[in-house]
Amino acid sequence: MVSFQSCSKIVGISILLVLCAATVNADEWKEASLVVEKSTQAMIGLLEEGRLEAIRSSEAEGEVVAFDEPKLFLGMEVILVPVIDFDTIAKGVMAKFYRKASAKQVKDFRVAFKYSLLNTYSRAVVSFKINDFEIQSSSNKSSKAGRQKIWVKVYANGASYDINYAMKKRQQGWMVTNVTLDGINLGLAFRQQFASAMAKNKGNMDDVIAFWNDPS
Repeated sequence: MVSFQSCSKIVGISILLVLCAATVNADEWKEASLVVEKSTQAMIGLLEEGRLEAIRSSEAEGEVVAFDEPKLFLGMEVILVPVIDFDTIAKGVMAKFYRKASAKQVKDFRVAFKYSLLNTYSRAVVSFKINDFEIQSSSNKSSKAGRQKIWVKVYANGASYDINYAMKKRQQGWMVTNVTLDGINLGLAFRQQFASAMAKNKGNMDDVIAFWNDPS
């Protein structure tokens, strides 16, 4: 028969473990949210710099000079490559077709997906004209170690948008593994797009990858 004293010790240890886990998760949420905050600030700064440069060039040349999107793309690549897990996202997009693909096809799609995502993100940043953002409270922190969800409210074009970043802790730090924008799961949307392209191209993965490289 277990004594009252033994039960007290077990309860005490259990409470201690729960408190330790809560502390670890709180620390992890802070680490992950800091990655999102820094990269978002960097993107907004890059966008503002591009706008000012376009204004200065327009004034100097006496005519409207367009926003330098190729330069923005390169800047976005520097900011996002260290914090987005392109390999994991690309694997999720390929889904069941991943197991049927050759090593070369997997590599080719990862490259194609990476640059299509960077291009899409860059164009979205320009069109959205982001003004400000807020990292939401830590009440949404994950109970699983090494995984966090960071909610961000972005203010742009006179409206607000909710972005949810799913993040995992990798050897090189916290990285984004999926994004949900105003309820739209981008990972799932890309997966459906890939499956649709596979059906349209009768299972020819090389054609699908070529399409991803040049959707025009």
